[in-house]
Amino acid sequence: MKKEEKKKRIITVPRVIIAIVVIIILIITITIFMITNTLSNMMKMELDEADLAVNNELYDELTEYGITKKEFDSIINIAFFGSDSRDLSNMDSGRADTIMIISVNPTKKSIKMISIPRDTYVNVPGYGNTKINHSYAYGQEQLAIKTINSNFGLNITEYVTINFEGLINVINAVGGVDINISKEERDVLNEYLKDSYQIMGKEYVPMTEYGDVHLNGEQALAHCRDRYVGSDFTRAERQREVLTEVMGKISQKSFGEMLDLVDIFLQQVRTNINVSEYLGLAASAFTNKDEYMNNIISAQVPSTDYGKGDYIDGVYYFVADLDTCKKDMYEYIYNK
Repeated sequence: MKKEEKKKRIITVPRVIIAIVVIIILIITITIFMITNTLSNMMKMELDEADLAVNNELYDELTEYGITKKEFDSIINIAFFGSDSRDLSNMDSGRADTIMIISVNPTKKSIKMISIPRDTYVNVPGYGNTKINHSYAYGQEQLAIKTINSNFGLNITEYVTINFEGLINVINAVGGVDINISKEERDVLNEYLKDSYQIMGKEYVPMTEYGDVHLNGEQALAHCRDRYVGSDFTRAERQREVLTEVMGKISQKSFGEMLDLVDIFLQQVRTNINVSEYLGLAASAFTNKDEYMNNIISAQVPSTDYGKGDYIDGVYYFVADLDTCKKDMYEYIYNK
């Protein structure tokens, strides 16, 4: 009897091993297929990294923060541009309506969203002192990132650009966002909403509610564009709030649903990111999504604490000491 049991075990174990190997191969095959399919749908545009004014001495400038080289190397800084182009296939036709740095720190499990006001007075390489959003108009992502790095002492090489239509599609894909808006904001939203629905070829339907409301993609874009209630800085706050809500909606999905949403998102953007390099981070972020969502920092550099509006040769700019801006940027990304 014992011999028979032993014999059964000898026969059974290899079958179990074979089954496990087959499952692993299937998982790897499916993953490779999904990555390949996603990459084929992306709008890729590579940059010349040698011409991005990357600060290779950045780590040496952070000694006062006591950050380890391992943590420094793990931090991912991505330039996020919102183009006012209406055409997904021609993002070069627009201006940078939104300029933001998205910083992910896997060690602290944190996400930082740092807006740079589009009127910020900086030196655009090859064009002199002007508004930072002109850098995108003059040379798209290549020049815009070079301008950010050279003025704020950063080492950014990756970007994501999305336009109006793409943002609408992404927000609709996650099921819309929940935002609190005032009656005045609702009224301005309705003015921009006409353009949103026109972009998508839909009939205009005005919003009637305000307070805690649910916004679809068209409505959320209109809310993000509002520059009349509050200031341009309030407008940037709205954009970060909507982006935070989108991330929150994504974090509530299952892993499979998240992958589907990522696939949809990547079809709406232009980027030079190698998605396959971030699979490990994506898995870690999913496992620790509550920590990440509870550790989102929203900021603006330059801040209104040390920056001010000024007219130079009759043109409005947001002017601030760039050394102070650089320290502020380092503080948010590497010390908070």
